[in-house]
Amino acid sequence: MIRTNNELLDYFSKSFRKFEFVKRKQFDPGEKIITQGSRGQFIYILEGGIAKCYIEEENGKTFIQEFFGLGEIVGEIEVFGDTLSFSNVEAMTKVPAYQIAKDDFYKVLKKENELNIVLIKALAKKLRDTAVRASRQQSYPLEYNLKKLLQLSSNETKHISKNDLASYLGISLRSFNRKMKEIEKNDL
Repeated sequence: MIRTNNELLDYFSKSFRKFEFVKRKQFDPGEKIITQGSRGQFIYILEGGIAKCYIEEENGKTFIQEFFGLGEIVGEIEVFGDTLSFSNVEAMTKVPAYQIAKDDFYKVLKKENELNIVLIKALAKKLRDTAVRASRQQSYPLEYNLKKLLQLSSNETKHISKNDLASYLGISLRSFNRKMKEIEKNDL
């Protein structure tokens, strides 16, 4: 549920001092790392904490796409596509991150073959995880997906509210609570 990428984090942890343009930044809970509709100027590699990636619809509804943790990359779609951000990424806990400006990132990509390989693997993993999640949500009933979420360790979910879990499943908080009561009743 909370996506991580140790290989990408290891690369930046080892290379941090080699690249003088890589900065460290700290995001506090509730602070936006990426803002929907903004021009992407930075890529971030999360050193820790938890962030949620979500879309705010015009009707006021929120849909959480993913939860990101240790080693995940954010901002890459906007930088590589030279587009406005289609989602928000917001810190749920304190999130330390490596920050790399767009132009500097392109320069290092031209020189560092190892980074290219690690980055391609990270993007492929992200794409695969997204496809698997979408497939599960389409193929299985809500009750199954909710039970899978409840099986996660409390360490993973302790910072995630019921409202965020409902948004992650693409349902209302009311539907989430109703389904939880049904599951509790059936499991007794």
